[in-house]
Amino acid sequence: MASISAQPPTPSPASPPLLERFKYPIFALIGLALLAGVGIVLWRQPEPTTITVNPPAPTAIPSPTPIPSSTPTPGPYMVYITGAVATSEVVVTLDYGSRVKDALLVAGGPLANADLEIVNLAQILEDGDQVHVPTREAVEDAAVPPTSKPAVTATIHVVTPTAGTIEVYVVGEVVQPESTVVLAARSRVEDAIAAVGGATDNADLSRVNLSQMLNDGDYIYVPPLEGDTIQTPTPNHAPVIHLNEASLEELDSLPGIGPSLAQAIIDYRTENGPFTSLEDLDNVPGIGPSKLEGLRDLVVFD
Repeated sequence: MASISAQPPTPSPASPPLLERFKYPIFALIGLALLAGVGIVLWRQPEPTTITVNPPAPTAIPSPTPIPSSTPTPGPYMVYITGAVATSEVVVTLDYGSRVKDALLVAGGPLANADLEIVNLAQILEDGDQVHVPTREAVEDAAVPPTSKPAVTATIHVVTPTAGTIEVYVVGEVVQPESTVVLAARSRVEDAIAAVGGATDNADLSRVNLSQMLNDGDYIYVPPLEGDTIQTPTPNHAPVIHLNEASLEELDSLPGIGPSLAQAIIDYRTENGPFTSLEDLDNVPGIGPSKLEGLRDLVVFD
């Protein structure tokens, strides 16, 4: 009987390691964990701070100095000249700011017998003025002679005086009579008399206010101890009043200003300081636009 030999069992294949078997799930879990961590970080991240950069404000550029509106210079003046001049009864055309002496120059100058003592050569002329130069032989007869010939026209250009100076005319009992002198602004009568050499021994200074402040174009007459006072020179405009120094009597002499209003001006000046312009005067109770206009050429504020 044949024998049957037993065959050894075939070994089963070896199982893979555990890590190898679960590597993919492990990688998936790790990936999910990383994604979750990133998500948590992003979720818990604070809101980004917005930084606003403000540029510096532009440097202010100063505006150019405003140019004041120019005051139109009055046009040429026409003045009528009669009497003892080379060309009498003549209408002359003069620039603004001209004086009587300029008018006489245009008319050819005064004659030898002209009485210049009673003609204010420093007077500033106004449009339409008449300048009459009397003769020494007929001073008492200053009537304007009738026009007997056609008027002629001449032109002169006058240089504007230096700012801060005034020009006055001095006659009478002084060393150099009938002289026009240029003085500093706010000069007084005694300064003008000194500028022409002083008073003579025959001067009656008791009738001259040596402390009076002068205005441009003033006429100063120093009378003699004996003799008559001369008549007012022509042309003759109302003197201007220094508003910040005027007395009650001087203010009362202004048109439309009585004693009570003059006192109100002094009171306002005392309480508020000096006036600087005509508009300041409008602050005084009782002074309105019409009075201001009437005072415009009669007061100064230096």
